[in-house]
Amino acid sequence: MCPGKDGKTLTDKREVPGSTPNFRHYPTDRDVLLKSSHRWINGKRTDDDVGPYWRVHDKLYDLTGFVDKHPGGRDWILASRGTDITELFEISHLTSLPLQYLRQYYVREASSPRNSPYTFHSNGFFKRFRERAGPILKEVGTGPSSLMVTMQDSLAVSFLLLMVAAASWDSLPLALMAGVFLAATGNCAHNFTHQRDTWRLYYLDLTLLSSYEFRIIHIMSHHGYPNTYYDFEVAVLEPFWTFLPKPNKNWIQRYGSYILDPILLPLALFSEGLKRLWFLALGEVRFRPENGLPILELLVFLVLSQSIIVALRLWLVMHAVCSVLVVTLALVGTHHHPDIYHQGDAMRQDRDFGLCQLDAVRDRVEINTNLFLVAVGYGHHALHHLLPTVDHSKLTYLYPALLETCREHHIDYSFVRVWYMVKGKYLQLANITPSVTPKIINSWESEENER
Repeated sequence: MCPGKDGKTLTDKREVPGSTPNFRHYPTDRDVLLKSSHRWINGKRTDDDVGPYWRVHDKLYDLTGFVDKHPGGRDWILASRGTDITELFEISHLTSLPLQYLRQYYVREASSPRNSPYTFHSNGFFKRFRERAGPILKEVGTGPSSLMVTMQDSLAVSFLLLMVAAASWDSLPLALMAGVFLAATGNCAHNFTHQRDTWRLYYLDLTLLSSYEFRIIHIMSHHGYPNTYYDFEVAVLEPFWTFLPKPNKNWIQRYGSYILDPILLPLALFSEGLKRLWFLALGEVRFRPENGLPILELLVFLVLSQSIIVALRLWLVMHAVCSVLVVTLALVGTHHHPDIYHQGDAMRQDRDFGLCQLDAVRDRVEINTNLFLVAVGYGHHALHHLLPTVDHSKLTYLYPALLETCREHHIDYSFVRVWYMVKGKYLQLANITPSVTPKIINSWESEENER
């Protein structure tokens, strides 16, 4: 239960519009038909209600003069203007020094409690883990290893060569392979979107996704609030994939995925590209040069293929394959299973950000076996959610710090199998019964140890 805007106590998350359990507000524009990054961030500005400032914990700052000084790049600051960036700020910095640096931009104390339920106490799980991780990362570094860079570039070059070969020889099999390597390139580029601006983050734009939008909908939204109402990556899937345990799911939402996936998966990324064109036409967003990369790919097919029809077919096939792989890995990867927390389930009493992250994620033992699988398959995912700006190649060094912190907080950290998560997708879609007891990390049982 939680207090609504009118002061009443709620027993149902939609009893009073604008209020939810655990969060003070139901997200503005969450249920609009066409969901987008700019609509999500504008809705968050409404809900956070901090005017033209940036909120960190209970203080407001004016970071206008810091835009060009930010080591991570301008977009992070500009995109988050007018919002509570507490979660983003905490997971992006390894020490307390940036918080001290903020003092010169201080405006005033916030006049209302934070919308988010998460806490960052000095003796809490997240802060204790980050303290232990700091010395390790000081020694090994936080940026990409030479192997990570070589692998990312090799995937991109392989994709480009396969695309040119497919266009030159009008080869459907080569177009299929180009789609496979395009998906691997995009998934690997996810690693670089979390870091300071480099040209490698634009590898993601070779797909029909936008690296700029991805930083909002994935990093600011999903990483800040996984499996909650404020997780764009949950909201944008509805009504076709409805992962939250809503009692009013219809039969198609619960079981239709078995039949609809072959139709929806190839079209998913195309829908994102078409939405971008629609919002450009409406003037709601501005064109970014990297958005034109998929069009350049189409031009390659048009120039090298025998006909316009063949060129268009090969380009569509390539991106359809990419869409299937990217979206499938996202759906069956790390976040969806009835044993994992989703909004509607009872939330743990200790709202420490790190603990809530662990409640909403699982790691698969097979994916963590080598860096390639980690990079393209979202490996070391619990660590990635705790410190997302750390390169995937350096996360493996943080397990001693994670395990020590888990022991300190009496948490039984374990891995699950890939099949456990594959089944979990369909089980969670069918789930219409919110858990009345918290689904916390130290209650993992049964299937996580199955062989």
